[in-house]
Amino acid sequence: MRLLSHLTLCVATLLALPCWADDQGQAQFVDHCAACHGLHALGGNGPDIRGTTLNDVVISTRGMDQMPAIDLSDAERQAIAAYLMSLAPEIAAQKLRFEAQITR
Repeated sequence: MRLLSHLTLCVATLLALPCWADDQGQAQFVDHCAACHGLHALGGNGPDIRGTTLNDVVISTRGMDQMPAIDLSDAERQAIAAYLMSLAPEIAAQKLRFEAQITR
């Protein structure tokens, strides 16, 4: 039951993302990420990151492998994640389900 309520919340969040994400999230993405991940997050010097969740953004912006650390506020991270999730909601939904399962 708890997993079902979590999934319902995740789906509702995903459905609400595109309106908000197109504004702040896209601007933050272009400013901080597009140089390496491409203008539409399809990849370039960095990988395709469409569907990336907030947890992924938080971890990767700390720096890892070829990804440099990026100093972002929580609001900037949330906006970028919302934008990336809106680009591939199916992928984001799968990642959120997986994250929910491993945190149980």
